[in-house]
Amino acid sequence: MRKMKDSGVEWIGHIPENWELVQTKRHFQNIKRVVGEAVDEYERLALTMHGVIKRSKEDSDGLQPEKFEGYQILKTNELVFKLIDLENVKTSRVGLSPYTGLVSPAYIVLSNSYDDNRFFYYWFLFMYYNEIFNHLGGDGVRSSLNAKDLLALPIPNINVNLQKRIADYLDDKCSKIDALIEKQQIAIEKLKEYKLSVITEAVAPKSNWKAGHLGYIASFKNGLNYNGASEEKEIKFLGVGDFKQHFILNREDMFSTLKFSGYMPDDLLLKNGDIVFVRSNGSKELVGRSVLIDNVDFPLTYSGFCIRMRNLRQDLVFNEFLMYCFWSNDFRQNLNRDSRGSNINNLNQELLSKLRIAFPCMDEQKRIVNTLNGKCVEIENVILKKEKLISKLLEYKKSLIYEVMTGKREV
Repeated sequence: MRKMKDSGVEWIGHIPENWELVQTKRHFQNIKRVVGEAVDEYERLALTMHGVIKRSKEDSDGLQPEKFEGYQILKTNELVFKLIDLENVKTSRVGLSPYTGLVSPAYIVLSNSYDDNRFFYYWFLFMYYNEIFNHLGGDGVRSSLNAKDLLALPIPNINVNLQKRIADYLDDKCSKIDALIEKQQIAIEKLKEYKLSVITEAVAPKSNWKAGHLGYIASFKNGLNYNGASEEKEIKFLGVGDFKQHFILNREDMFSTLKFSGYMPDDLLLKNGDIVFVRSNGSKELVGRSVLIDNVDFPLTYSGFCIRMRNLRQDLVFNEFLMYCFWSNDFRQNLNRDSRGSNINNLNQELLSKLRIAFPCMDEQKRIVNTLNGKCVEIENVILKKEKLISKLLEYKKSLIYEVMTGKREV
């Protein structure tokens, strides 16, 4: 068993006795190469949760610059970091680029003359997985880290052969873990597609069903526009981030909290049975998503990026039946058709009110809802098991990288 010593850094713990920690600037430097007039010579790259990928300059998802002359050049084998808005753990990123291309000027690029930076990538990946970037600095949580901060961080200074052996070992182990995770993710997507097909088939209109526009049975209202300022009053709040994959929201802890001042009008408060749609979002896939509100015995308002639909004819159609209609593939296709696009960008009250909905008698609706509730629960339980397996695999991967990169597991 190798001898260990205290590294002197709490989040690193013990390291092998013959290892040395140095500042990152011993191995890397930060050089910002603004592309300027050479912009057409390079492809656009993006740092994602899954590493550095190629991205079209015409891709309008997310933030899109007017021009790319201010972007910086990232080269193959260089490390790239997004360390902005660190209060939100999911926004930070670490990558080792397999390509040469352009990245956002907000990214930090670390370069050197080495042939292989995989070891250092795994070191920073260990920091990322353990949220080290998010808790640096004397004040606890930092809003961002700059290149100077990054270059001052401790990093192991070990010989190149050991670096390569560790990197090869983690490449092998992590690729196998990633393959298992991908297999579960593919299965989950197929289950979700199957669930949608079950719903779509169950609510597909029959010849004896009635039909009418949504505007005939419901009223609509856009949500609250707010500036997020800290004020003296608090209220529960439904934002787009609270939708997730939920069919129904029925617990107080499922909602965000909004601070506001002044008076909250009654018509901006949600009631049991209200259905809320995502009206506008940077992700086109989210626009048109809906959720049913139930078991609300507390004041609850909703975002201006949403539209509330209130069923005024519950004698004709159940709210749960409507929800299954809204989750069907046919409803999404109708939204896209009526918005004259392959993928809807914005939803509005007029578009919703003109959409036709078909429904059977109340007894038949109740039977369909009960059947779908049972089938969907079965499918969701299988999905939940696979998601738990993915979580366990990710935790194992994080633990493995930590143990190997700090020398606690010898390879």
